[in-house]
Amino acid sequence: MENSTLAQGMDLNATLSEALKKMPQDSIEVQVVTILLALLICGVGIAGNIMVVLVVLRTKHMMTPTNCYLVSLAIADLIVLLAAGLPNISEVVASWIYGYTGCLCITYLQYLGINVSSCSITAFTIERYIAICHSIKAQFICTVSRAKKIIACVWIFTSVYCIMWFFLVDTNETIYADGVVVKCGYRVSRNLYMPIYFLDFTLFYVIPLIVATVLYGLIARILFYLGEGRLGVLSHPWDSIHQGRSQNAMKLSCKPNKGAMSSRKQVQRFYNLYFLVLFCLPGLL
Repeated sequence: MENSTLAQGMDLNATLSEALKKMPQDSIEVQVVTILLALLICGVGIAGNIMVVLVVLRTKHMMTPTNCYLVSLAIADLIVLLAAGLPNISEVVASWIYGYTGCLCITYLQYLGINVSSCSITAFTIERYIAICHSIKAQFICTVSRAKKIIACVWIFTSVYCIMWFFLVDTNETIYADGVVVKCGYRVSRNLYMPIYFLDFTLFYVIPLIVATVLYGLIARILFYLGEGRLGVLSHPWDSIHQGRSQNAMKLSCKPNKGAMSSRKQVQRFYNLYFLVLFCLPGLL
C-alpha cells in the first residue's frame, strides 16, 4: 500500500515536471556581453554625471542658473542609471533579488529620474530662451536663487506625482520545472495602465517637446539675424504707426550685449567640459 502511494506521488511529480516549462536562460556568451555593456554604460554615465555635479558645486564662478539646471539634470540621470541600469544586471543571470520593497523603491526612482530629467531640460530651455532672446530681462529673471526655487519645485512635483507607482507594482513568481523566477512587475493587466502612460507621455514628452521645438526655433531665428547683422529688419505690426521710433527701439533692444554673448560662451564652455569628462577621461584611464 505504501509502495503504491509512493509510486503515485512520484508519477504526479513527474507529470507536473513535464507539464512545466524549463526556466528560460540566455547563453553564457549573451550574459557576459550584456553584463559588460551594461557595466560600461552605467560606469561611464555615473562617473560623468558625478564629475559634472562636483565641478559645478566646487567652482564658484560656475554657479550660474544654466549650470543649476544641468546639475539637476545630472542628478536625475544618475538616479536613472542606478535604479534602471544596475538592477537589470542581476536579472541577466538570476531572478529579482531585491524583494518587494526593492521593487517599489527602484520603480519609483526610475520614473522619478526620467520625469525630473524631462522637466529639467524644459526649464533649461526656457532659461536659455530668455537669456539669449531677452538678455536685458534675463539679468533680473534668470538668477541663481530663482533657478534653485524652480528646481526645488520640479523635484517636489515629480516626487509627489510618482508616488502612485508604490501602488501599481508588485513582485510576481513564475514556477518552472527547474526553479522559481521572481520578477518585479505590474499588479494588474498592462491594459489598465494605458491612462497613466498617456498622462506621462503628455506631461513629460509631448509638452516638453513642443516647448523645446518652439523656443529653439525662436533662438535659432535670433542667432541667425545676429550672425547676418539684420536684426533691424525684424518688424512688428505697429511699425507703420511709429516706424522711426519703433525701429530705433528695436535696434537698441536687439543689439547683442555683453550679457547675451557671455551667456552663450558660458554654455559652450560647459558643454565642452561635459563632453570632455564623458568621452575623453574614460579613454585616458
